Amino acid sequence: MFKRNWLIIPLLIIGFYYNFWVIQNADKEMVFQEFVYGGLILIFLILLGISLRKDILKYKEAKNWKSFFPTIIGMTILLSFLASSLMLKIRDNSPVIIQAGYDGGFNGAWFDFRKDGTYKFANSGGIGADFFRGKYTLSDTIITLDKTEIDNVIKTNKLAIREIKNFDSTKIKVIYQIGENHNIIDKNFCFIVNKYQINE
Repeated sequence: MFKRNWLIIPLLIIGFYYNFWVIQNADKEMVFQEFVYGGLILIFLILLGISLRKDILKYKEAKNWKSFFPTIIGMTILLSFLASSLMLKIRDNSPVIIQAGYDGGFNGAWFDFRKDGTYKFANSGGIGADFFRGKYTLSDTIITLDKTEIDNVIKTNKLAIREIKNFDSTKIKVIYQIGENHNIIDKNFCFIVNKYQINE
């Protein structure tokens, strides 16, 4: 059966590795990553098209719906691609109420705090970024994270929202890392708040 329907094998291999890589690297972002994923999908669709054409020819000869078995397998795998994508997007479904970032030139980092009490922290190294997720609580201007260390950038589970004067004397909100006594750990390192919608 597999000899006659040999296209099932590459469809299964591409389908398995695509889903595996997408899920495994869901919290990573690399340069050219989308081109790799796009290339895999393109190859998959080409093979699926060839499979459909072969199955139609086999059906015309045999008049048996089983002729479409390879195509059905391929369509099922294609649906799994959509399911994986939807599953990963649902994680970021809640609206962002606080967004803050640090621009270090080649490097950067930022926080997305969502209304449902979850956060996403990104640490970018220029050619890629790593994402870390968790839960937080907000009490007045103090944010408490569920982790005490994140990727050697965040070194405490407490953050404080403060107002400081910008270079043009206007006030801006920033987020500092603070210790147990609410002392600022590093005054030279802060996240500039770009979005703040606590009361909305």
